[in-house]
Amino acid sequence: MSQSSRDILFNAYVERRDLLVRYFTRVANDTALAEDIVQDLYLRIEAIPADDNRAIDDATAFLFRMAHNIHRNHIRTLDNGRRRDTAWHSVHRDGAGDAADDAPSPEDTVSGRQQMAAFTRAVGELPERTQTIFRLHKFEGMSQVQVASQLGISLSSVEKHLGNALKHLTARLRPGPHRGPGP
Repeated sequence: MSQSSRDILFNAYVERRDLLVRYFTRVANDTALAEDIVQDLYLRIEAIPADDNRAIDDATAFLFRMAHNIHRNHIRTLDNGRRRDTAWHSVHRDGAGDAADDAPSPEDTVSGRQQMAAFTRAVGELPERTQTIFRLHKFEGMSQVQVASQLGISLSSVEKHLGNALKHLTARLRPGPHRGPGP
């Protein structure tokens, strides 16, 4: 039986992960962004249906193309955000030329608090070791290598825990009927 596309890409991902991080660290000039791109790549691979049997001639090239698309989307999102903020600030000025109040509305404040509470609950549902690894990497800003070194575990173990954490959080916080229990 032939391997599924997801299995082929996952095996290539495991073999080429360090190369991908090094490459995108140079491209983006930001190690944290490179780690995020490669982590997003992992999530995209995991999202491929298990029964997808499309032929992949060069899995490494396919991974790099996927990662470049993720990086391009990140840049596009940043550019769009800057343009939107600039446009908003140019429109929302009072007669004296001062910027309008940037404070969130009461509804946005409540919504933000509810989202943060849901996120906090979802993180609290993770196994203790996964929580620790997630917090060190995402909140303390430690690289995956630093987390592995501090906790005395392998880098692949850190990657596995982070992947599990991201899958859980995505499932719990995704809006819609397929979402887990809400706030």
